[in-house]
Amino acid sequence: MLRSGAGHPDAEAGASTSSGRADIRHLYTTLNEYLQLETKFQPRLCLPTDGENGEVTTGARDGAAHVLRCLKVWFDLPADILISAINLFDRFLTKMKVRPCHVPCITVSCMNIAIDEYADTKKQPRNVTVEELVSVSQSACTAGDVARMSRVIADKLAVAERCAVSALHWARLLRALVVAAAESLALPHCSLPESELINLLEIAVCDAECVNARTSELALVLVYHQLEKHLVEYSRKATEGGAPLPDDAYYLYEFAAQLQAHCNMSDASLLSTRTHVRAVLARYEARQAAPHRQRLVWRLSERTLKVLRPTDRLTSLLPTIEEQHFAVDVTPKRTRKRKQRKRRDLGLAAEPRLTRLLRQLKHKQ
Repeated sequence: MLRSGAGHPDAEAGASTSSGRADIRHLYTTLNEYLQLETKFQPRLCLPTDGENGEVTTGARDGAAHVLRCLKVWFDLPADILISAINLFDRFLTKMKVRPCHVPCITVSCMNIAIDEYADTKKQPRNVTVEELVSVSQSACTAGDVARMSRVIADKLAVAERCAVSALHWARLLRALVVAAAESLALPHCSLPESELINLLEIAVCDAECVNARTSELALVLVYHQLEKHLVEYSRKATEGGAPLPDDAYYLYEFAAQLQAHCNMSDASLLSTRTHVRAVLARYEARQAAPHRQRLVWRLSERTLKVLRPTDRLTSLLPTIEEQHFAVDVTPKRTRKRKQRKRRDLGLAAEPRLTRLLRQLKHKQ
């Protein structure tokens, strides 16, 4: 019997090795495709910090990104829709000069296009209507406005030709390459959970400081930021008596250098992206750690104040209720002065017919 027989353990190992190599080759093929399309879907924003000339500022852009993230959380949408919507928004602002009053409608329209793209990719109907997006976002526009703006954005960005390669696609691809390299080095603790990586990516893309970074550089920085955290945690457990960190783990940094060279990333550009990402994550963690000291303040409009009942004459002290046998009837007597005056003014017209007849007979006698 041949050693490469169907039931031989070596044959299974050889099959798994060949399948692993095929997967890595497929990953590198996808990497080359992404590199060819990266510049096509790369935003290049140059927004002012203040809106003196009626332009969209970086603060307005970040506000729109956070509105998109709130919509994603509210409707429980996948991260693909959020990252795609932010990419559409940034690319549209790169091509077109937009007035600040149109930003809310553009924001909802980008989310609408991203939902349609995701539904077409997954071959499933969309579960969020345009009316629901308009209602929850409070964008002060109608569903017809969103539909018209969606057509304008899709036409300007040529959305119908091909789905964009976003930072999320890059993050998943580079994470798969790093995990495959860790498995080849027998490092099971370098799993890099995808949910944590997506959370870091959402934080980064919602900040205008990272908007102009190459999507490949942003993804690589986030993957190795997450890997560094895991290695530091593993080293801390090793000092407390756990298993020591294998020396092969540091070869993953050499693998990062290989990815950097393959993607033509310069050291200066990668270092700049790393600095921006760390600054954004530090600000986010500082906001999360800060206690909420703002007091709850009720803001009422003039219309609401007119409807409210006045409460300035209400007292908190109520009179003592007496027992029944000690109680004194202090209920004011009902007066009928108004009703008597009315009957007097009406005269005989208010009297019954029988009374009127008797009075006439009496006068005749």
